[in-house]
Amino acid sequence: MTYLVFSQEPRGRPPFERLQINGARFFSTTLEQLEDDETSVVVRLVCARPAVRGDFRITSRDTVNDDIMNARDAEARGRAGGMAMLAEKCKQVWMIEAAGDDEPGEAAYFTLAAVCASVALGPVMPPDAATLFGVRGAIERRDKVVAAV
Repeated sequence: MTYLVFSQEPRGRPPFERLQINGARFFSTTLEQLEDDETSVVVRLVCARPAVRGDFRITSRDTVNDDIMNARDAEARGRAGGMAMLAEKCKQVWMIEAAGDDEPGEAAYFTLAAVCASVALGPVMPPDAATLFGVRGAIERRDKVVAAV
């Protein structure tokens, strides 16, 4: 499962320190850096309310034309007006994937997507590419998943 976050950040590894700060400040979430390299960072996400956790790799790469075309299609499918235009401003895409053996729950993915979008200032595209959403949309989806349990 891979979530894409379109990013206006400069090229290179996603900025762990800013992710950590925004996670704590806005989402009651702790991020611990487990490893990193030139293009990626592996983090452990722990959120007390709601209780979610997971280990993730966030990898940065250049945005390609297919990303923009997929964003336009997702915007149309999900009626996410204006989100594809925002995606077009983003020179990087961050890919959020599970790290380790345990697949994190959907609520953990949505939480990390919200944290990433708050730093990247771009929309999130879920694995099914059904729509694009921002920080608020990620948190609304997380809360709906948590409420259904």
